[in-house]
Amino acid sequence: MEPERLSRKELKSLSPEKKDAYDRERFAWLAADTVLETTDTQALSRQTKIILARNAATTATARRGLAVSGAAGMGKSTAALLIGKRHEKAERRRLDRADDVSFAPVVYAVIPPATTPRMLMQAFANWLGLPVPQRSTAQLVTEHVVGVLRTLGTSLVIVDEVHNLTTNRQAGAEAASTLKQFADRLDATFLYAGIDLPTTDLFAGDMGRQIKARMIMHQMRPYGIGSKTDREAWTELVLGVEDLLTLAEHEPESLAEEASYLWDRTGGSIGGLRALLSDAAIGAIIDGTEKIDRRRLQAIATDYAAEEHHHTRAAMSSDSGKRGLQRAQ
Repeated sequence: MEPERLSRKELKSLSPEKKDAYDRERFAWLAADTVLETTDTQALSRQTKIILARNAATTATARRGLAVSGAAGMGKSTAALLIGKRHEKAERRRLDRADDVSFAPVVYAVIPPATTPRMLMQAFANWLGLPVPQRSTAQLVTEHVVGVLRTLGTSLVIVDEVHNLTTNRQAGAEAASTLKQFADRLDATFLYAGIDLPTTDLFAGDMGRQIKARMIMHQMRPYGIGSKTDREAWTELVLGVEDLLTLAEHEPESLAEEASYLWDRTGGSIGGLRALLSDAAIGAIIDGTEKIDRRRLQAIATDYAAEEHHHTRAAMSSDSGKRGLQRAQ
C-alpha cells in the first residue's frame, strides 16, 4: 500500500519513532514490484483476452498459449503477474465468486534452476499448498496437481523462469516434455515467461515445433530513444516511475529533463530504471534531502548490465568526439 505523501513540514513534525516507522513504510513501498501500465502490458492484456476467449470456445483443436520473452530486467514476470491478477479479478466478478476459497482461476509457479520433472511439478504443488511425499514420482505429483486444478476451476496457468529448462540439457528436455504433457491434460490457457524463450528446451526439436505452432510469442525489448515517439514513450515511463517516489522535497516531473541521461544509465530497461530511481529515493530518505537530482543519480550504482551499457555509450561518444575533432583540424 502506498504510504501517505507528507510535506517537509509534516515530516519534521513526526517524532523520531514515527519518522522511523514512516521511512520503513516508504522503503517497503519503493522495493515493491508496483506495476506500471506500459505498451507491453497493454498488448499482453489484449492478447491474453483474445487467447482466453478462443480457448473457451475451442473443443476440437489444441489450445493456444502465450509466451513472454526478453532479456533480464524487461519486466516479464511483473507483466505476467499483472495479467494473472486481472484475470483472477475478472473471473471472480464474472462468476460471482469473489470470496470463494474453493475457486482459483489463476495458478503461478516458478521453474527452479536445473529442474527435473519432479521438481517442476512440485513447484505447482508448493504453490497450491499440497503435501508431496518424498518418494512420489513426477507422474504421481502431476496426477495430484491436475486433479486439484480441475477442482479449483483454474483457467490460466502462469509458468515463470522457463529459461531454467536449459540449465541441464537432459533434465531440461525431460522437464519440458513433462510441462507439455501437463498443459495438454489441463483445460487451461498457459502463459510462459522467461529469458530468450525461443532457445529453451521447451521450444526445441519435434516437441518444440508442436508448441510453437500453438504459441503466440511476445518479445519484450528495451525502450529506445531513436525517434520522437520512442523518446516520448521513455519519458512517460520515467515520469510514471517518478510518481511512485514518496519524497517530501522532490519536484514532480523534474526528472523529465533527465530522461536521456536515465536511458544512458539503464539501457532502456524498465527494471534498471525502477532500481536506479528507487535506490536514489531510498538514499534521499536516509540522508534527509528528500529529493532526486543529477548529483544523486550519479552517486547511485546500477546493475552490471546497465553499467556495461553506460560505459559502452560513454566510450562511443568519446570516440565520436575525437573523430569529429580530427576532421575539424
